[in-house]
Amino acid sequence: MQERLTTDCDKVAGSRGLVDVERPGALLKDALRGLVAVFALQDAILIGYLVVTTVCLLGAPPSEVQAQCVHRNLAAIAALVSLCVFVRRATFVPSLLRSVVYRLSLVGTFLLNYLSLRNILPTVRSDSLDAELLHLDLLLFRFEPALWMERFNTRPIVEWFSFFYFSYFFICFTSMVLAVWVARPGRGTTEYAVGTSIVYCVGQLGYMAVPAYGPIQALSHLYQGPLDGGFFWGCVSSIVQAGGAMKDVFPSLHTAAPLWFALYTFHRARTDRRLFWLAVVAAFFSFNIIISTMLLRWHYAVDVVAGVALATGAAWLTP
Repeated sequence: MQERLTTDCDKVAGSRGLVDVERPGALLKDALRGLVAVFALQDAILIGYLVVTTVCLLGAPPSEVQAQCVHRNLAAIAALVSLCVFVRRATFVPSLLRSVVYRLSLVGTFLLNYLSLRNILPTVRSDSLDAELLHLDLLLFRFEPALWMERFNTRPIVEWFSFFYFSYFFICFTSMVLAVWVARPGRGTTEYAVGTSIVYCVGQLGYMAVPAYGPIQALSHLYQGPLDGGFFWGCVSSIVQAGGAMKDVFPSLHTAAPLWFALYTFHRARTDRRLFWLAVVAAFFSFNIIISTMLLRWHYAVDVVAGVALATGAAWLTP
């Protein structure tokens, strides 16, 4: 009797008997709950990044490049939503295949997002805030570290740090392979995906909010001469010229990403001691990459500070 009374409390008499007045609301809640369940947190972060980027592009002056970027973003949003629905609702497809498609698609999305910045950044913001970043450095440190480090402009030192700067791409690839493809799927994989999404999406939005070319271009007239580099410096310079976003200095993702990977590995090493020395190596590379960002004239010190804050923030948000 109690169950019957409780069930009927939310019903009223109608022409066809008792009508559940909460049913439409319940259906809507169920539909929303089902929709939300389709997306993991990293999916929501990526889609949110694309939405914010699209809004920024829509606020930019109309142009052919602007229209292309908007259409590309809308297509990416539609593709990500479709991917999430496929991965989590197409149960008739083998789970292994869905997992492989999902992981490859996420990696591809990160890469395409970065490559598209070369067109997006100058479209969203045509100005440069190099003077403001230099002023912050002088305010915080009383000197500009990127200029001060010119005293170390010798071939061995430049090559040493060019090697580590270049290793950024290897660090990113290796961490992705180990965390996403080698490690057993679970909490650790999710933490990696969420933290990496935070680092790159927040960092790339920072590029749009604070566009700047960096000391290598903005302060070129203050240096006594070009960097005395060799093979590795040539590799770094060629890659940046070919695929770099050109106004991507604040925050320094060359600082944030390797540091985040090191912090993540140390965190995982607390439960898997086999990862401890891998974390130490990641930290060593991260330290050298951070120094290289200023010695090679790509970043102001405040960019590095922002990168450190971004990495530690991501580590704190994904315990």
